[in-house]
Amino acid sequence: MLSILGPGSRLCDGITRREMLRVGGLGFTGLLWSDLLRSRAGAAAPTRKVRSPGAGTFGKAKACIVIFNYGGPSHLDTWDLKPDAPREIRGEFKPAATRVPGISITEHLPRLAKLANEYAIVRSVTHRDNDHAIGAYLALTGYSHPKNAILGIEPPATPQDLPSVGSVVSKLRPADRAIFSYVTLGDLRHFGNNDSLGQNAGCLGRAYDPFTLPFVRPIDGSLDLRGVTSVLTKVDGPQMNGRRQLVDCMNRIAPALEATADMRSLEDFSRRAYQLLSSSATREAFDLAKEPLKIHELYGPSRFGQNCLLARRLVEAGVPMVTLYSVGNRDWDTHSHNFRLLKDTLLPPLDQGLSALLQDLTSRGLLDDTLVIWMGDMGRTPRINRDAGRDHWSFCYSVVMAGAGIRGGQVYGSSDRNAAYPSTNPVSPGDLAAGIFHSLGIDPRAQVRDQQGRPLIVSAGNPIHALLG
Repeated sequence: MLSILGPGSRLCDGITRREMLRVGGLGFTGLLWSDLLRSRAGAAAPTRKVRSPGAGTFGKAKACIVIFNYGGPSHLDTWDLKPDAPREIRGEFKPAATRVPGISITEHLPRLAKLANEYAIVRSVTHRDNDHAIGAYLALTGYSHPKNAILGIEPPATPQDLPSVGSVVSKLRPADRAIFSYVTLGDLRHFGNNDSLGQNAGCLGRAYDPFTLPFVRPIDGSLDLRGVTSVLTKVDGPQMNGRRQLVDCMNRIAPALEATADMRSLEDFSRRAYQLLSSSATREAFDLAKEPLKIHELYGPSRFGQNCLLARRLVEAGVPMVTLYSVGNRDWDTHSHNFRLLKDTLLPPLDQGLSALLQDLTSRGLLDDTLVIWMGDMGRTPRINRDAGRDHWSFCYSVVMAGAGIRGGQVYGSSDRNAAYPSTNPVSPGDLAAGIFHSLGIDPRAQVRDQQGRPLIVSAGNPIHALLG
């Protein structure tokens, strides 16, 4: 294959490779949205198949927001406290009553305690992939990584990986308007790797990768989208004209790239991709400046809170799938100082941001058709270590679900006296993935074909129908 994009190479019109990447948009997206549109044009339209169990809630959700807390939040100190356990297990926090009689959560989530009637707590999620990379892969795809037996080793993301739930949604349940089908907010990295497992499309092809805003920072109450604004300019703006010139340039050099199938019909599909990038719906969705000050204050000034606000705007604009990652690298991996970090750093923005999201969705009439899931890659060990922390523990942890037919004010499943293992109704990450597909109107047993035409079963799990109203 002929390579013409080496370091320092200049294309026609004096465009460098670096400029091409900048003009194309974020490194995670750029012209890959041309692939998305091309793939949709060449694929048959998917059908929604209603399954008999829980048929009343099948397809009830128009959108899903997944809040993914990378690192593993401690279930014993948030949603499943054990006040009668020995001190080295129960820890420093006390349970607090919620709005729902009989349900208690940590004392450090007071806002969410008042909204307990809006969400359900699943206290029996379990799996055996007890490390971050493979645990995240399982949580985000619903399937275990093939190298899951090698704990402590970070396998790299590859094009052969199974697709994230969001990527499957992007393929089978695309947006019905000029807006992205799958958006991720925040930063998912492990030990400095930007390609942490499970977050992209893998074998479905990069056309179904998410549109990603990896670094978002609040500035004076607004969201800093620097690095994204060049993608969101109007069609008649000078930067969009630069993109058009780039497309013309690439079309002229297409004969030199004959081995690259993606260059075929680039002009037509790129034009449509840029229309998506520059559509009024996209610009409106990402423009947090349009929100009144009281709404910004409701969500709080934290990066997490402002990302929750952006997630609400995105689903309101018609984005079917939004995943919101932790704003730092493994924030919730509290091997030391677990209680101080939770109390002072992690739980306050979670309490304000998630409660604001639920309230805001409810007030706008959006919670009934928006599925909201709060989860992580694992929980933490029941026994506190010598550094006042808790270590990896995937064998039992908690997840919170709300909206789109989920009956709030209930607890599903239970853990044993030390919150070490499920005692009733164990739930797998595959079951959670199946529930997302079910709610969005995708048959969990449907097949999707990868780039080589091989059939893949969307999910091997089963929706938790007992949670559905």
